[in-house]
Amino acid sequence: MRGDFEAYLNDDFRDDSGNLNLNTLLELEDEASMDVAVIMPTPQPDPQNSELGDVIRGNERALGCSLIHPTEPDPIQKVKLSADEWGMRGIKLMPAIHNYNVDDPMVRPVVEAARDCGLIISIHSGPNNCHPNRIGTVASWVPETPVIMDHMGFPDDLDDAISQAKKNKNIYLGTTILRFHRRWGTDPDTVVPTEVKNAIDTLGPEQVVFGSNLPEYRPIQVVNAIKRLKLGDDAEALIFGDNLARIYGLT
Repeated sequence: MRGDFEAYLNDDFRDDSGNLNLNTLLELEDEASMDVAVIMPTPQPDPQNSELGDVIRGNERALGCSLIHPTEPDPIQKVKLSADEWGMRGIKLMPAIHNYNVDDPMVRPVVEAARDCGLIISIHSGPNNCHPNRIGTVASWVPETPVIMDHMGFPDDLDDAISQAKKNKNIYLGTTILRFHRRWGTDPDTVVPTEVKNAIDTLGPEQVVFGSNLPEYRPIQVVNAIKRLKLGDDAEALIFGDNLARIYGLT
């Protein structure tokens, strides 16, 4: 099985009538031979989680992931709605957009509610309020629940991301890295993301999960960048799908 842990069904996928077109997104996943995709709403202050749930309902290839804002009214209720009414399989925290520290104590009941509802937790990583060390604290609150660290701590904190993943075995580093392609070259279709290989060599491929950040980049572009690392068939099988299948209980 092959899968993409992060794709956004955002306004780029609206048709002339204003409706979200899931098939267009899945066609881009098909280009990279992805069987399933974890799909999130537009990362905005008022995410359209309910609309996303309606669009993907009944499609076995689409695993919903709602965007939860811990400072909004009743975030725990929204976590429960994610599981019980919207049919989501995970939640996403976006401190960079919603402007809070991801390890603030107010976040703990939210991630504990996700754990209790059987939802996977994805977290945007970067500097300051979503630094990998802060995400490590969140992962330590729910050690039995997988936490996917989006962007692997890039652009400046990959070493800390690796350190936190070594310390917290429930952390998986997500390969949504092509936005930083100028670290390795000017063309995202030819770059070799060597630092990603360093992470895999340190952690092993079992803690790295494929993600594209579609539509920012097409899944096939990220697949090809990782293939240029020449990791070997076994490691690629884990990264491109087997790890995601284990995380989301698809096997």
